[in-house]
Amino acid sequence: MKPMHATVAVLTALSVWNDVMTPLVIMSGTAKNTLPLAQLNFQTQFGTNYNLAFASYLLALIPILIFYLICQKQILNGVVNGAVK
Repeated sequence: MKPMHATVAVLTALSVWNDVMTPLVIMSGTAKNTLPLAQLNFQTQFGTNYNLAFASYLLALIPILIFYLICQKQILNGVVNGAVK
């Protein structure tokens, strides 16, 4: 059961971490933003500040990558156990 729970945890964390629409609707007009909403500040109608945008993408990637690396052993064990019958 651990591999299944680890896979579900990683996929759920990834979808919640990258959610843009729900915080955009709920928190519109507030000074506090989530990381995906803050990343929208680097894009304008006429251009994108790519240097700052890609730097913010890499910084936002670090926590979910660490979470995946922690759960990686359980996910790989589930794949291996499912492949061998």
